[in-house]
Amino acid sequence: MIKILLGYVVCAAIILFLDWKVVRTLAPVNRWLTYAILLCGMGVWAYSLRLDEITYASVWVGKLLNRWVPFS
Repeated sequence: MIKILLGYVVCAAIILFLDWKVVRTLAPVNRWLTYAILLCGMGVWAYSLRLDEITYASVWVGKLLNRWVPFS
C-alpha cells in the first residue's frame, strides 16, 4: 500500500510542478482549494486502499442525512 500511496504523492507532485506557474498566480483562496482537493483525493484513495470493507460516501451521507428526513 505504501508504494501505491507514494505513487499518488509523486503524481500530485508532478501535477503541482507542471502547473507551478499557474498555481502561483492564482488567488490564495484558489491556491489553497487546489491543495485541499489534492489532499482530499489522496485521503479518499488511501481510505479505499486501506480497508477491506469500503464504506461508500453515498451510504455514509445517506446515514448522516437520514435523521433529518421527516418520514422513514
